[in-house]
Amino acid sequence: MAKVIKISATRISSFLECKYKYWCNYVEHLPKVPSPAFRLGIAVHESLELAGKIWVKKGKFTVADKKKIMDKYVEMSIKEGIEDMSIHATGKELVKKRINSFDLGKILGLELQFGFRGGEDITTRDGVPLMGAIDKVVEIDRDTLLIVDYKTSKTSPTADQMKVDNQLSIYDLVAHYKWPNYKRIILSLDLLKNEMLYTYRTPEERAAFEGYLKEVYDQMVSFTEKDAKPLLNMFCPWCDYKEYCSTYEKACKKSNYKFLSATKLPEEELVQEWQDVKNIKKILEERDRELGMILIEKIKRENSNPIWGDKEVYIRQNARTTYDLSKIEQIVPHENLIKMVNLNKKAVETYANDYPAARDLIYSAAQVNFTSPFLATKKIRKVKETKKYGKKK
Repeated sequence: MAKVIKISATRISSFLECKYKYWCNYVEHLPKVPSPAFRLGIAVHESLELAGKIWVKKGKFTVADKKKIMDKYVEMSIKEGIEDMSIHATGKELVKKRINSFDLGKILGLELQFGFRGGEDITTRDGVPLMGAIDKVVEIDRDTLLIVDYKTSKTSPTADQMKVDNQLSIYDLVAHYKWPNYKRIILSLDLLKNEMLYTYRTPEERAAFEGYLKEVYDQMVSFTEKDAKPLLNMFCPWCDYKEYCSTYEKACKKSNYKFLSATKLPEEELVQEWQDVKNIKKILEERDRELGMILIEKIKRENSNPIWGDKEVYIRQNARTTYDLSKIEQIVPHENLIKMVNLNKKAVETYANDYPAARDLIYSAAQVNFTSPFLATKKIRKVKETKKYGKKK
């Protein structure tokens, strides 16, 4: 009997990142510990789903409705076991911020599940079953749909990253199948800690993505245990299955690293050596952080310092002094105060937006400084040949 596999963005990411991680998660179904960020995401999503249901019924939020939504967040935060109060408070602010700016248009769907939990089964033209859940579907006008995906992360993706984001591409495909009468589908990441970002897919990009899904799907279907080989990469320290991975364990324990003579390496081997060292560095840095956290908790819990030979490990804290600006400005003369204050880029830009008449003068005082050079990587764009002229473009 053929394997039944439903494609999701998370499944694709796991498969491409490390075949061993994919095997542990989707074949062996080994247990994993949800991260605080994952728990926060669930609590926030559940609260905003309730907010959406209330908005569909009433088209607004009363004071009692807002309290009900916030109470839902607190309930889910406790249920998910968020014990760090700073994380709990962050989620609370995210929900409060979003319900104060909720109106986008006519809501067609909330937490729209497909491929699981009784949600509609959606399959591509190539026979690839899809699985996921769209946070919110909004009708902007009779020709335009807006697909909203909530994100609680601190970082914002670039426009190029959003253009090739697998999750957004799957949502675009599902919306195209489910609501074919809409001419335009806008995709949005609602970065609850920042702002909303928008992108879209052209018909050509959508068709290319369908072909990509078919290739990934075929490889997943034919995947066997012998293919489940661990791949060391910079994401290893955050992997849910690193405790099962002998390759990761070996990398953590290894101390006799032998480095190749860099000046004599061919170009390809030089780049590979640089990439390998960078990955190992990430693994060791995260291992150091992990062991440090365990030691700190042990010292706090047992109220004693671990002994190592003739030394002991203890908790040390450095003090950082700050001053209340509102009080200092009452004491220090203005001409001296301005010499003591550092300008914050975000604060300056906020002021410039609030007082546009002064914006040009403010920006004329800007100074741009560059960091020291560092290495990075990016994909090489494929060069296309034009049939008419036979030239590269």
